[in-house]
Amino acid sequence: MTGQIPHAFIEELLARTDIAEVIGTRVSLRRAGANFIARCPFHTEKTPSFTVSPTKQFYHCFGCGVSGDAIRFLTEYEGLHFVEAVEVLANRIGLNVPMEKNDETKEKRFIAQSTPVYAVLSEAALFYQKQLREHPVARKAQDYLKNRGLTGQIAKQFSLGFAPPGWDALVRHLGTSQNRLEELVLAGLIVKKETSNFYDRFRDRILFPIRDRRGRVVGFGGRIIGTESEPKYLNSPETIVFNKATELYGLYEARLGNRALTELLVVEGYMDVVSLAQFGIKNVVATMGTALTEKQVELLFRQVHDLVFCFDGDKAGKEAAKRTLSIILPYIKEDRRVRFLLLPDGEDPDSFVRKNGQVAFLDKLQRAIPLSDFLFESLTVNLDLHHLDARAQLITLAKPLIKRLPTGIFQQMLYERLAELSGVDTAVIQGVAPHHKKKVDRDFKKVSNRSNSLPPTPAYRAAAMLLKNRALINSIPVQQEFKLLDTPGATLFGALIEILQIESTISLEVLEQRLPKDQVSQFSFKELQAIANSIPESGIEQEFLGAVRRLQERAQEQAMELLLIKAKTGMLSRDEKAHLKNLLDLKGKNQVD
Repeated sequence: MTGQIPHAFIEELLARTDIAEVIGTRVSLRRAGANFIARCPFHTEKTPSFTVSPTKQFYHCFGCGVSGDAIRFLTEYEGLHFVEAVEVLANRIGLNVPMEKNDETKEKRFIAQSTPVYAVLSEAALFYQKQLREHPVARKAQDYLKNRGLTGQIAKQFSLGFAPPGWDALVRHLGTSQNRLEELVLAGLIVKKETSNFYDRFRDRILFPIRDRRGRVVGFGGRIIGTESEPKYLNSPETIVFNKATELYGLYEARLGNRALTELLVVEGYMDVVSLAQFGIKNVVATMGTALTEKQVELLFRQVHDLVFCFDGDKAGKEAAKRTLSIILPYIKEDRRVRFLLLPDGEDPDSFVRKNGQVAFLDKLQRAIPLSDFLFESLTVNLDLHHLDARAQLITLAKPLIKRLPTGIFQQMLYERLAELSGVDTAVIQGVAPHHKKKVDRDFKKVSNRSNSLPPTPAYRAAAMLLKNRALINSIPVQQEFKLLDTPGATLFGALIEILQIESTISLEVLEQRLPKDQVSQFSFKELQAIANSIPESGIEQEFLGAVRRLQERAQEQAMELLLIKAKTGMLSRDEKAHLKNLLDLKGKNQVD
């Protein structure tokens, strides 16, 4: 339903709705005097801070601050649109939802057409489920599912079915009257031939019912068994109730299995969703065999703030990951986290979890790549940043993508990361300063004319200065950790500090051998020395301390980012809370200064 609902009806609906009953069917409530309390379904907590007031018809969480009426609860908890939530509440108490006069005809027409379509889809789903259990040739479908590691319980949970071979099994079962045939065509279940005869769309396939957020069957995905001469997967066509660009397979089941979802894993196939659920990983959804759409992104972020996109490890999977990155960038905000998981070549989620088990998959999931890292890794995979033209190409590729992000802190941080990788000032990249007025660092002027030069980021520059004047090691703060920083050259600089703190007179040859091999392979040690030689002795200590200070600030920002992410789970320890408070206070002080 898409029309406008009279305000008077909404007020009457809320007045006649028992909010405690609505929430109580979805969350375990416990009476506390005149109110009810529970652990908040919108964030993780150990002690109840979520209160429901039947007299005020209102809910509020003293932990995360969410509040609202019964309609608001359904839109936030179930991920429903406003009109859908109103319709759910109205159906509970037997009310029809009225529409304003200018939309009434349109809405009545939609209801008249969609109601029988929903009904016939539900009947078809039950028919296919029964065929999977009882049809004489269903054994091959059963064997196929068992060989994929699926149990009868998981098949029942996802209402898996079997479309028998033959042209008219469904038609004969659901009826051949003119009205019924029209309903089946509208539902996308049968196809009309030129001879005015009809045949079943799905034949000799395992069927995956696709449900909307309210649990209604809106379509099917069918997988062929045996021969690959036909399309491997066949989906329902677009219908009055099914638009593959706006639905996500498994979302209803994911919410059913975990009402307090905080993260969703997005995969590419129906079987991926079901197989992962079989292994206890139930926060999984899939697109409808097509690229991710903007409507699906909006739907995902209405459910959770944390997303992981998982792709097969082949070339097609990597290309799909890049397309997803471009689509999702405009929806990124500071409170949203997106990561990417690329499986080994030749693996998909279904095959990987069956081969390696739940623990191995969750370990992979834990190490999924943050969006910022994935963006630059995907762009630099074939670029050698020792060369100027490659750095210029990186700017050309990255700048349009970063522009797609909403203006804000995260976008600015990506511009700064691009500046570090390219060696070009952030202002120049963003076009806010004329290039001919750009003041280029002295060492970059001297070194960048060679095609194999490094971008002198603060960490590389600090490492070069440390090579030039090893006495600077004494000015580094005690127990300062740089190796884990997510900035180019930080691992090298941290390793250099560890070696020189133990043996400051070590020769350059031995020093090069002791540095991490993966760091040495990314740059020429002689080039680092060239950068060092281009730095004058005068003022080197002040410049070195400035570079270290910038790295310290980045370390504090990184620690704060990680603690803020963990804080969303409600699992911060007392010491971590105190550390986070100190970091936030320090950030506020620096901004004021």
